[in-house]
Amino acid sequence: MEKLPISALVASFNEGHLLEDCLKSLQFCDEIYFVNLGSTDNSIEIAKKYANIIEEYKKVPRIEDMHPIYIPKLKHDWFILIDPDERIKPALAEDIKKYISNPQPFASLIRVYLWYYFKGKKLKGGPYKNVIRGRLLFYRPGINVSDEVHTGITAKVGYGIGEIPFTGENYDEHFWCNSWKQIRDKHTRYSKGEGKVLYQEGKRFNLALMFIQTIKSFYNSFIKQAYYKDGFTGLKFSFYEARYTFLSWLSLNSYQKELLLKNELKSPKEYAIIDAKEKLETFKLTSGELITQYQLANDTLKPQILKQYQKALHRFQNDLLELNAFDLAKEVNTIAGFNDEMKQYIMNDLLIDRLKLIQNSGSYKLAKYLSKLRIK
Repeated sequence: MEKLPISALVASFNEGHLLEDCLKSLQFCDEIYFVNLGSTDNSIEIAKKYANIIEEYKKVPRIEDMHPIYIPKLKHDWFILIDPDERIKPALAEDIKKYISNPQPFASLIRVYLWYYFKGKKLKGGPYKNVIRGRLLFYRPGINVSDEVHTGITAKVGYGIGEIPFTGENYDEHFWCNSWKQIRDKHTRYSKGEGKVLYQEGKRFNLALMFIQTIKSFYNSFIKQAYYKDGFTGLKFSFYEARYTFLSWLSLNSYQKELLLKNELKSPKEYAIIDAKEKLETFKLTSGELITQYQLANDTLKPQILKQYQKALHRFQNDLLELNAFDLAKEVNTIAGFNDEMKQYIMNDLLIDRLKLIQNSGSYKLAKYLSKLRIK
């Protein structure tokens, strides 16, 4: 297959036994950027056979810790984030080629389908009994990058999620865990970063709630997600899911104590407003890019651009209205209502069904603004 204008970022710590198959599956990428996280096995020797760039970095507890450093160094705007225990099937590589030749407008997080394996086998229950959607391909101009657990890469406001549909053969094989020790160690490392994530989601530590969520996690895993179909293995998986929840809430408690010492502890609403204001600044920039592309696009592409923009606007608008941040909502609508079609969308699809919420809040300024949006 010809080389595509895509970078692949792979980091490894003593995973040479997995690395070669992973790198072989990435040979369609023009750039393979390998970061060695202090490996003492044969990872470097294997990487030299397949990677364009090899760099040394310290061992990190979570792979997200090195993303803000290395993603900006990649050669191409389109890039793949992949672990040594993954392999991209040839059919998926072919579909990635087709996708980047005609991408969805303003989609920056591209989902593909993955098969997860435990000890080299598929599970009968749990979320991994079937293929699941996961992010693999990214468009760098449309993302924010941080070191936060699981949410370290997010779409900029104005951008959204794309998808390569599943056809049966176009998937990413993920040999994610080969022992119980690997699961336990991974959960211990990652749970330490979950406290910040829970805090940003509006959670605040409560001892009773921690135990309730832990029990609920076990129940959801074993019963609702049907891990019971895997017998003792499923029981053990459910226990580890509950353990991860428990450790995550302990991490939230520690994170809140750190903020309290620095006098930076905020209520969920205070934090959400600060976050919304930061997103608004990004929204202004991406809206400018989108409006320019929309004006230059042909009649076939214009509806696609508008649809993606409307999805992003819908999510952002809902968040602002839930916060009663009506001044920010008004500013967002003013930016987004750049033509009659968008004004109609804002009025009819975003705000009419929220009028009761707006009226109950007493936000007459926004209600008055809505009346001006209506196209006669």
